[in-house]
Amino acid sequence: MNENVSPVIFQKKELFLRKIRSFVVRRRITKSQVSAINDFWPRFGIMFEKNFLNLEQVFFKNMPIVLEIGFGTGKSLVKTAIQNPDKNFLGIEVYESGIGNCLKYINKYNLNNIKIIFYDAVEVLNNMIKNETLSRVQIFFPDPWEKRRHRKRRMVTKHFSKVIHKKLTNNGIIYIVTDVETYAKDILYIFDDTSKYINLSDDQRYVRRLRNRPITKFEKKGISLGKVIFELIFRCIK
Repeated sequence: MNENVSPVIFQKKELFLRKIRSFVVRRRITKSQVSAINDFWPRFGIMFEKNFLNLEQVFFKNMPIVLEIGFGTGKSLVKTAIQNPDKNFLGIEVYESGIGNCLKYINKYNLNNIKIIFYDAVEVLNNMIKNETLSRVQIFFPDPWEKRRHRKRRMVTKHFSKVIHKKLTNNGIIYIVTDVETYAKDILYIFDDTSKYINLSDDQRYVRRLRNRPITKFEKKGISLGKVIFELIFRCIK
C-alpha cells in the first residue's frame, strides 16, 4: 500500500481479504491517483460498514440504483452515469488505482449520480445493500480464473446468483460480459438452472452488445486479438 494514500480509506484493509477471493490485490498506484483519493473520496466515496445503506440519503435524487462490480479504471462507469442522468450508480472496486482513476473522472464531470465503495463486493452486498433495492447489477469482464483448480475463485457462482436475486427488485436485471467461453457457459448454466431468472436472449444463450454500453480499452484489445465477447442478460423474477 502506498503510504501517501489516505489512511481513512485503507485502515484495516486486511479485514476483507477472504480466504477464497475473486481478485488478487495489486499495489501499484500513481501519485495522481493518490491525490484523487485524498481530494475526492470524502465527496464521492462510501466507507464499508456493517450497516445497510440508506440509498435515498446517499444520492442527490431518489432514482433507480445500478450497481457495477469491478469498474476497473472507472471510465465506462462514469460514461454510463453521464448517459443516464435518470439513474443512480454505485460502483464497487478492490484496486486502489481504479478507485483513484474513477474519482478523477467523477470530479471532472461533477456527477451527483455516482458513488463508489472500496471493498469486496460480496461483503458489500451482504452487509450494506438492502434486499430488493437494485434495479440492475452489471459485471463486465470479471477475472475468469481459467485454470480448473482456480475456478472456485470465480465471482459468479450459484451462491452469488442467489445473493443477487435477493438484492434485485422484481424484473431487475443482471448483465454480465466476459471474453472467456468456459466462464460464459458456466454463467449460462448457473442462471438457467433456476426459475428465478429469465434469459433475455432470443436463443436462450447470448445477447448482442447493448448500444449504450461503452467498449472498454481492455475489450478493444481483446477484439483486436480475435477474442469473442459473450454478453449475458437475465431478468429477475420474484
